[in-house]
Amino acid sequence: MIRAACLDDATHFYETQRVNRPSELVNTFTDSFYFAKDLLGRFVYANQLLFDYFDLADPEEAIGKTDADFFRGEITEQIRCDDLSVMSGRPMVNKLELIEDGRGEVLWLVTSKIALKNRDGQIVGVEGISRSARHAELNMKSYNVFYECVNYMQKNFRQTIYVDKLAGMACMSVSTFERKFKKQFGYSPKQHIKRLRIQEACHLLRAGLTIQQAAMESGFCDQSYFTREFRAIMGKTPKKFQRDIALT
Repeated sequence: MIRAACLDDATHFYETQRVNRPSELVNTFTDSFYFAKDLLGRFVYANQLLFDYFDLADPEEAIGKTDADFFRGEITEQIRCDDLSVMSGRPMVNKLELIEDGRGEVLWLVTSKIALKNRDGQIVGVEGISRSARHAELNMKSYNVFYECVNYMQKNFRQTIYVDKLAGMACMSVSTFERKFKKQFGYSPKQHIKRLRIQEACHLLRAGLTIQQAAMESGFCDQSYFTREFRAIMGKTPKKFQRDIALT
């Protein structure tokens, strides 16, 4: 019944809005997520790869949901802001994004979006394609500017990292670096470091380490602080995360 309702919702959108359904070709993509949303940000279509990634039993399970059902916090705010800009007539081309997927994984994605129009030329939503930046053969200025400092953060997040050192790697002042980094990725360099630590903590908890061990090994020196930060990013406490792992 749920699957039928989802199918009806998707069909209803394409029929009532007089929009051509995407080609089945998008379901053959092996390195790109394709998606389409209505004006309210609800998914009306997404390709098989996207559903496979999020371990959904059926592709239609995401129909009617929003990014908030898959991502967390300021990530969803940034995505919605980009969608609204695109629907106002400004296409987004090859934007580099760092997306935390709600499971402790951080994805490097290159995303392009355009307004979704019906047969009368009216904007009825947004559609786009995201693909892994690690496999994209694009000489993007933004990727080159931030690659060295982001790579440094990924290798050294367990240690103290100073923003002025990162800014120096990008040949920018601290204020310029922080402003451009946040504009590019939707959050600050310090927030990204926290996300990397939480990502590592998730891996360690899945591997069977205790909460205290995961906190120490991922770069947190205070377990109560670790718990607060974990809950802020993951939407649940480390203990609840452990329980959920045990149930899967």
